[in-house]
This record gives sequence, structure tokens and C-alpha cells, in this order.
Amino acid sequence: MDISLLLRTVLLSLLLPALASAAALDDYYLSQFNKQSKLNKTLSAVVGVETVQAERCRTPLYRSLKRDWSSLEPATRQVLGKYVARPVLSGQLSDTSAPTYNSAGGHFTIHYTRTLPDAPDLTDADSDGVPDWVERVAAVFDQVYATEVTSMGYRPPPVTRYDIYLLDLTGDSAYGFTTDDGAPSGSNLSVVSYIEIDKAFTDPMFTVNGRYTSDQMLQVTAAHEFHHAIQFGYNYYFEFWYAEVTSTWMEDEVYDSVNQLYSYLPKYVPVAGSVSLNGPLGNNSEYGRWIFNRSLVEGHSGAVVRSAWEKLGTLSPGSSPTTSTGDIQMTPVLDTVIANSYGSTLSADFFGFARRIYARDWTSHTGEVSQIPAHANTGSYSSYPVTAASLPAPSVTLPRYTFVFHKFVPTASVPTLNIWVTKTSGMQSAVFKKSGGAVSEVAANVGGTSYTVSGFGGMSSVNDEVVLLIANTTNVDNHQANFSTDGSGGVVQDPVTAAAGGGGGGCFIATAAYGSYLHPKVAQLRSFRDRYLMTNAPGRLFVSLYYRVSPPIARVIAGHEWMKGGVRLVLLPLVLAVQHPAEALLLILMLAVVAGWRLARRQRFVVEESL
Repeated sequence: MDISLLLRTVLLSLLLPALASAAALDDYYLSQFNKQSKLNKTLSAVVGVETVQAERCRTPLYRSLKRDWSSLEPATRQVLGKYVARPVLSGQLSDTSAPTYNSAGGHFTIHYTRTLPDAPDLTDADSDGVPDWVERVAAVFDQVYATEVTSMGYRPPPVTRYDIYLLDLTGDSAYGFTTDDGAPSGSNLSVVSYIEIDKAFTDPMFTVNGRYTSDQMLQVTAAHEFHHAIQFGYNYYFEFWYAEVTSTWMEDEVYDSVNQLYSYLPKYVPVAGSVSLNGPLGNNSEYGRWIFNRSLVEGHSGAVVRSAWEKLGTLSPGSSPTTSTGDIQMTPVLDTVIANSYGSTLSADFFGFARRIYARDWTSHTGEVSQIPAHANTGSYSSYPVTAASLPAPSVTLPRYTFVFHKFVPTASVPTLNIWVTKTSGMQSAVFKKSGGAVSEVAANVGGTSYTVSGFGGMSSVNDEVVLLIANTTNVDNHQANFSTDGSGGVVQDPVTAAAGGGGGGCFIATAAYGSYLHPKVAQLRSFRDRYLMTNAPGRLFVSLYYRVSPPIARVIAGHEWMKGGVRLVLLPLVLAVQHPAEALLLILMLAVVAGWRLARRQRFVVEESL
């Protein structure tokens, strides 16, 4: 058998999927519309109840689709065209032909239809010619406007009457979304937008199988989406992690009794050691991160969140730190507002937030504290001393704006517990003592690198605990900390100080080559960077150099279509290795065997010729 032919066949079988990956962006968007919802409805039919809750908000997806529109194939654009234009409701000829109703407050126009499937409940009990549900929608949005704009002081969207469309979104498995009318032109930052929400919120996927009423889901959806409309009015170039944090937080500020937003906290609080506060969207963690805004407000005032959006409204991408997608990074904005208006820092406030997660000393919405998940311990120790040989290892490397907790179980054999912490410049630590149900913070010893917990041996090993909090309170990934109970801390080294880029950015050349930050291949390369490069010194050095030289190269690539294909070809070996690590290793081994075999045969031939 020809081994060379076999290797070429194997290599080609691996290359074909990657060569076709230029269209993966098209596949990504096609898969996001309707495919998942059809699967959900199939599962629901089999199980008998709604197995998947509707997606809270699709605003990020719709903005990304518009931005990536020119990179999609014509056939894809034909299929998805209706998602980048204002909706044409069922039975209508255009987006302007549907019946409308102006809210009593004069701020909203509700668009609806009397033709299924988009028609809402057409009951008209007061016989005024307008369905009661349409009037209810208008009244709810007026109430949202009164709270968010009139009472809380946010700037309204830049339009006299804001458009709300009612349509059947069960096929999209989405409560609603806010869509911009296009990127701003010239020096403008503000853009007009419109909102689409489900026509009724009666499907079990919206009510979570009856846990909430349709009216409650209308209320929180209106509060959520209208704040996205406000955000587009401040600055089109906002980072979506904080947009979702704010819109979700706003749900409880407007309608405090619904409390549906607490269902998202398990997606963030227990995993706050791996999910960065300003990390990318995913697994609904962005909705769970709303709890940071509550901590921010409790530490300062209700105006702190609004001030951040007002500050963003004065900034342009050309003069501010941006993400790889061109949006203005939100953490520097928050840090500036907190420093100038409140004399604090984002670092201090994030650490205060991490403290509050353990201590549970919330001062607002106190009747709802029980709905906030308890902290999750990354490690627990009951055998002493805790040293580098202990399991789990007493060391952590944390992404930006994350925190972890380590528990020390009391034992009579250790009357006084001493904890030493060695950490890099971006890490902060605190120690808590929970005894008899009361939580107190243990002051650090002189120098701030050790803690002494008196009476440790007399505490209950069942109900009491000592917990060490370690937090990376910077925008730089991979800060480190080691700890011990005998002073034998290990060596730590500050990470390469390349800015994390906000929202998980940084893959500049790959983003330019594949056309979008959301491209599946870019996501895979980004994950490879975070898992295998940023966790060791040589990898961090490589990433640092890449961040220095790649932005101008990426700009050139992005402006030339022929370059994109060439760069994708150059990236193929890395993409293959990331996608198919086992196959890539096997291929390397096979190539090594063939090379060795050929070298041996050549040497044997040389020896035979010399005889």
C-alpha cells in the first residue's frame, strides 16, 4: 500500500471541512434562527411540558447579524433578509400597513395585526375598537417610560414615538429584542431602534410552565427591552455584556415583585471563578451578572449606573479603548465614573461585590436575598497543614474580574489557624469566619499577606467555617495566588499585561480573516488562547507580542477580500489542531514515521550504492 497516498487522503479529509469553513459564519446565523426552537418544541411535545425557557433577549444576535451582513453569502442573505428589516406582520403588505395604537402617554406606537399567526388576543371588552391586550401593552410601556426616564433620569430614545411590534415569537423561542435601524453616520453616536415582543406571552416557554403570568412576562420584557432602546440612544457602540447586565437589573427596578431575573443567577454566581464580569456572552451568564449592578448601587447610589451610560454617550470609538468588534470597552468607563463621582475604583467595587456574595449583607431588596445563590467553594481543606502538596492544590490562576472561595474546616487539633497568601499585583484577598451563624471578616496581619483566626479549634466542624476569598480585580487575565497554613507559599509572577480587550476580544487577525468575532473558528482559536497560551509564561509572551503587532495587520486584511482567503489558508494548521487534536497528533506521528522510514531507506540505499 502506498503510505504517501494514504497520508494525503487523511490530510485531505481533514482539510476539506476547514476549507469550507469560510461559510461557517453563514451556518452560525442560519442555525441561530428557528433551528433550536424547533428542537425545543419537539422535546416539549415528547415530554409534555416546556423543557426549555425562552431566550431572554436576542438583541445582541440581531445587531451582530446586521454588522456581519456584507460577509454572508447571497443565498444566506435571502433567507435571513426578514431579520434585518422592520417586521411585516402576518396579513400585511409592509411594515407600515398594520393597525397601530398610540399609547396614552404619547411615547409609543403599538403595531399589531388581526391576522394569525401574529394576531394577539383580539378581545375588546370596552368596545373601543382596540384589542384590550394591545391597550395593556401600551400601558405597560408607558409605565416603564415613567420609571426609567421620568423617575430614574435616563435619556429617552431619539424619537418622538417609539415603535413596538407584536408578533408570534414562539418559533424564535424569544421574549423579545431591540433592533437598531443601522449604524450611525459621521460623528453621530445615537441611533433609532425598535422593539419586537411576543404577541401574548402565553406559551409555557414564556411563563416557565405557569410559574409566571403572561402579564408579568410582558412587564419585565418591556422593562428589559426599553432599556436597550435607551442604550442605543446613548451610544451605538456599547459592549453587550454591560447592556444585558443593565437591562436585566432594570427588570427588578421597574417591577420588583416579578423576580424572574433571579433564575439567571445560578448561571453566574456559582461559577464566578471562571466567568469574567466583562466576559463574552454565553450560557445566560450575562443575565446573571446583573447582580453586580445591585452591588454597585448599594455601594454608591442609584445614579451610578445611569452615570456610566451618560459617560458612554460622550465617547467615540476613535478616542476610547475598544473591543475587537469596535465597541467601546465598558470597564474603563465604569472605572472613570466611579473614581470621579464616588472616589472609589472599579477594582475596589468588584472586590466589595465578591465580599458581599459571601457575607450576603445586601441592604436593598432584603426580602429577596434568599433567592440569591450562596457562594460555591472551589476547594475545601480539613487536613492540616495546607501546603503545596495538599489537594486540591492551594493555588489559583484567575481570569480578569473573577473570584473564588476556599473553605477551611475547623478541627480541634488546630487551635489557631494562620493563613499566608502570596499573590500577584492584581489579586486581592479576604478571610471570613462563620461561627454560630454569624459572619465576620478577619483583619489581615501587618503587611497584608497573612491572617490569624483565633478560636479555630473551638469552632464546629459541621456548621462553622473559615473561608478565604481570592479575587482578580483587574482587566488582565491570569493573575496568580498561592496560599498555605504554614507559611510555605510558592512563587508567583505577574502575567503579561496585555489588555484583555473586554468581552473576550483580542483575536484580531482571525476575526479579520473569518469576517466576524462570532465566527465559530474564531471562537475556537480564542478558546485555545485562553486555555493553552494564557496559562503559561511562553504562551503569555507570544500573546503579548501578537497583541502588539496584529491590529494594523488585521486592518489591512479586513479591507481586502483576497487576503482573507489566504490568511484562512495560513491558519488551517492551527485550526485543524484545535478542532481535531487527536487526529492532528496522529497525523504528526504518521508523518514522523514516514519521514523516518524514508530517511532509513535513503541511508540504506546510499550504503548499498557504496558497496
